[in-house]
Amino acid sequence: MPIFRPPTVDEGPAGGGHFFSRYKIPRGDSIVNNGGTYTRIRTPSLDEFIAATFVYQGGHEYEVDDAEKAALIASGNGITESNFT
Repeated sequence: MPIFRPPTVDEGPAGGGHFFSRYKIPRGDSIVNNGGTYTRIRTPSLDEFIAATFVYQGGHEYEVDDAEKAALIASGNGITESNFT
């Protein structure tokens, strides 16, 4: 079964300044499944967690079947084959 890693965004740390603008760290986005509709959210709220069918939290890995893999890629949330191993 494929292993899914939600997408990430490279961001600089809070603050600013010359040196901080050069330093980037990957931050995981979460993918929220609401009955087959997938939404990419940085940090889901408690209400979004409760309402969701399933939440793929950023920074974690999930084992998915081939049908779920195809649905995630087709969701239009920037998920590609590179998010799976």
